[in-house]
Amino acid sequence: MTQAALRACLCAVACVVAGCGGSNGGGGFFGGPVPPVPPAPADKYSAEVRWTQYGLPHVKAKDYAGLGYGQGYAVARDQLCLLADRVVTLRGERSERFGPDGVAVVAFLQIPNLDSDLFYRVQLSDAEVETAWKGLSSDARQLAEGYAAGFNRLLRDMTPEARAAACKGMEPPRMKASDVLRATMQVGSLWKALGVAAYASASTWDQLGAPPVAKAAADRPPAQQMASNAWAYGAEATGTNTSIMVANPHTLWQDHWLLMHQMHLTIPGEIDVMGADFLGLPLPLSGFTQHLAWSIEAPSTVTYPLLIAMDVTSGARPSYTVDGAPHALEMKTVELRVKQVDGSVRTQSYSLPYSHLGPLYRLPADTGRPAGWHAVTDPNVGNARALDQILAVAKARDIAGFEKAVVQNRGITAHLIAGDSQGQAMYIESGPLLDIGDAALRDCAVVPPPDDATVPAALDGRRSACAVRGADGQPRLAPASRIPALATRGIVQNANDSYSLSLVGQQLDGYSLLLGSAKAPPGARTLMSQRQIQDSLADGRIDTAEATDMVFGNRNYLAETTLDAVLAACTSAAGDAVVQRACGILSAWDRRHNIDSRGALLFTELGSRLEAVPGLYAEPYDPARPFRVRPVSTAPGVTAGIVAAMRDTAVALDALGLRGDERWGDMLARPTPHGRVPLHGGPGGQGVLNALEGAPLTKDGYGDIIAGTSYVHVVTWVQDKLVARVMVASGQSTDPASPHHDDQLALFSRKQLVTPPFTDAEIAADPKLELLTLRE
Repeated sequence: MTQAALRACLCAVACVVAGCGGSNGGGGFFGGPVPPVPPAPADKYSAEVRWTQYGLPHVKAKDYAGLGYGQGYAVARDQLCLLADRVVTLRGERSERFGPDGVAVVAFLQIPNLDSDLFYRVQLSDAEVETAWKGLSSDARQLAEGYAAGFNRLLRDMTPEARAAACKGMEPPRMKASDVLRATMQVGSLWKALGVAAYASASTWDQLGAPPVAKAAADRPPAQQMASNAWAYGAEATGTNTSIMVANPHTLWQDHWLLMHQMHLTIPGEIDVMGADFLGLPLPLSGFTQHLAWSIEAPSTVTYPLLIAMDVTSGARPSYTVDGAPHALEMKTVELRVKQVDGSVRTQSYSLPYSHLGPLYRLPADTGRPAGWHAVTDPNVGNARALDQILAVAKARDIAGFEKAVVQNRGITAHLIAGDSQGQAMYIESGPLLDIGDAALRDCAVVPPPDDATVPAALDGRRSACAVRGADGQPRLAPASRIPALATRGIVQNANDSYSLSLVGQQLDGYSLLLGSAKAPPGARTLMSQRQIQDSLADGRIDTAEATDMVFGNRNYLAETTLDAVLAACTSAAGDAVVQRACGILSAWDRRHNIDSRGALLFTELGSRLEAVPGLYAEPYDPARPFRVRPVSTAPGVTAGIVAAMRDTAVALDALGLRGDERWGDMLARPTPHGRVPLHGGPGGQGVLNALEGAPLTKDGYGDIIAGTSYVHVVTWVQDKLVARVMVASGQSTDPASPHHDDQLALFSRKQLVTPPFTDAEIAADPKLELLTLRE
């Protein structure tokens, strides 16, 4: 039985358990008077969940425990098995259920279960979770407890057979509030996971004297062009007294914790917020209220944790040296239950080396980093304040309140973009940052970085001053004055680049190198964003149609700035029929990645080869003119390289039986039970803002969508009234049998956003309304 097949009975069961429906008005069992019924004890959890079209749950409750309860139930109904798998992973219990050699997803890495378990058992330990719990408000704690209870309620409403069938034999665990905190904390810990998680099992006590460890097979994120964009157009750009805020986060479309799920959460008179979360988080990370809209972006330029290279001496009494003095290493033991080859489960002990900086990891040599043992100084240790941060954001009435909510909590490692109903816009760096100056970073580098725009790969742990710790041993955090919070009535934009170019029309510098260098070249999507903004401002203002077209215009920056030179190079290969045919295709292309575009396939496959041509650009990047289009070189060697790249691309496509002028929507599509749905969007690395990445190319196209545009909202205010248009391109559920697996795919294909019901009257009038009252 699939999750979808369970929905009807779940609704009925929950309604019966909650006491929904008729009354007993005919007297007692024998016809006598009905004895008085003692008052029922107050419900610990109570919520009303109203689903509207496209599976959007509107959760209403009287308190935060009930709000979490309804939300936990609603998410579990769509994503039960993924959420259950996440709980098992973050508890460090995968080896027990699936064996130590199975594959786990940690951050964006696929690593063995044993490494995953050891990493999370240490980095999201009970002690760290307890520290995080103590740092939360009562409202946030109630929300976490309610979310876990809602998940468990759905499990109770299912038979054991249904649970096992829904999750392919895996019995979902009962959730605890601590699991909600772990899901929240892992968003911050993923930056540390990318550096050390793959080496957790290679970093045990008995390996202190071992030779340098070999580089793990999966110690780098997959080569997916993960991307996000966000824009806030203030009153000066809209020509009104309000702003327009566009959210365009890009996430994975396959089974992954980074999936987004839409929600609407209401406590009358307290909170009323709509948006989308990541799996396991009970609040919207991109969302909007009656007064404010915001979105999250991956902070690709920001360095959060720093590796600290330790001077370790092995032997009978292993030690490490700091400030010339030796210190004994401490051994701590982690016990894991591990499934054996014969199916039995045994408890196995793993002894790990600890310094005063915490656990040590045995890492291989890498650029700027020698092989050896490393500690980690991470500003996000014991931090689940994302819950309080988003609660405070959802209650803010303007950009000033938004900034205060972020600064007082700093729980989300992200760039945040926001706009309000009063015409203000803001870019703010949301996460906590280590407090170390750029000069100190360079001075502490184990290997000097190649330039002053590069963060050292590791700092020298032989010097206590380089550990970036306070007198209490905790990571030293930068004050708010040294973290960007940029407000304007103009335009704010970001496409995973640094703060430097986020205020349109300004170029900023002076913040920590940990936030990204102001001298670094912007990415192609940032360049495309700036180009489109300037085009949209040609008539002096930007409206919602133009703001929406920023996402769905599907223009290709690389094509717009290099294709003329590529076509000019074609004249040098007049006798090459293969090259001439390819050039003909590209000359007819509209330089967009719309469904009906022809030539987009050829240029998509050409792009990486083109950028690999040595000396492609005639001039180096100039930090003083970041948006200047660099001309393509006309040197003979470059021209020959362009022609060779064109020929190689055409030959590779021909080997698949493709020409390169196939309709783009026939190549980029998502399979559904009703056939492939043609899609638009393209490679973010080439500057397509609507980034969409397909599976490896075959004769039939790109197969399925791996990652890209997931949730979109365009929010503004007209005469103080909220006007919102939204879409979840990848759907609310990953279950192919769910009615909400691909019911928004056609919307995406048509570039169509919808107006979600927000008020009680709008919700009640929805033709797809489904109502459920939950109590316990």
